[in-house]
Amino acid sequence: MREQDEAERSGSTAEFRAFVDGSGGPEATQAWSMRASRSRVVTLAAVVVGVAALLALIAALVIH
Repeated sequence: MREQDEAERSGSTAEFRAFVDGSGGPEATQAWSMRASRSRVVTLAAVVVGVAALLALIAALVIH
């Protein structure tokens, strides 16, 4: 039974190493190389902040 556990662990390790090796290629997307325009990001951030403020206002009115 112990041999089967060791085989499962080594198989998982091999899969993980293959994933890591395959994900480091030049075509891999990276967080610091966004393709979205700055204005699009600012707009999305403004919408998120606006929705959060609206929800906070509604929560304050309901709780009070």
